[in-house]
Amino acid sequence: MDAQTRLEIQNLTEQQQQYVIQTLPAKEKSLSSAYIFWILFGAHYFYLHKPFKNIFLWLLCCIYIGVIWWVFDLFRMKSLVADCNREIAKQVIHDAILLYPKPQKVYGETIDAEFEESKKEEKA
Repeated sequence: MDAQTRLEIQNLTEQQQQYVIQTLPAKEKSLSSAYIFWILFGAHYFYLHKPFKNIFLWLLCCIYIGVIWWVFDLFRMKSLVADCNREIAKQVIHDAILLYPKPQKVYGETIDAEFEESKKEEKA
């Protein structure tokens, strides 16, 4: 979990935070698995939820340009996995907000606050 995700989690309610903390580790992608997919099948983009990019890589491998891209991905793998995990974290946070919306103010509290403001304005 990166620093930006931690900051976003802090702005959530306690129930939303618990959901994110429980769900996120199960959905995050691991760097070692991405390397395994890269070595065995050249299917690391499938693992990182980018299937069209992987198909394009395989097509370019037929004319040997894809091999250069495939080797270049070896050095970019850490950032590719981090980007994928950032997107997953955004989705999990979005899901938490939808599942557990922040509680709304009670109607009476809102009216009382408006009444107090109107009293202050009358005195001024």
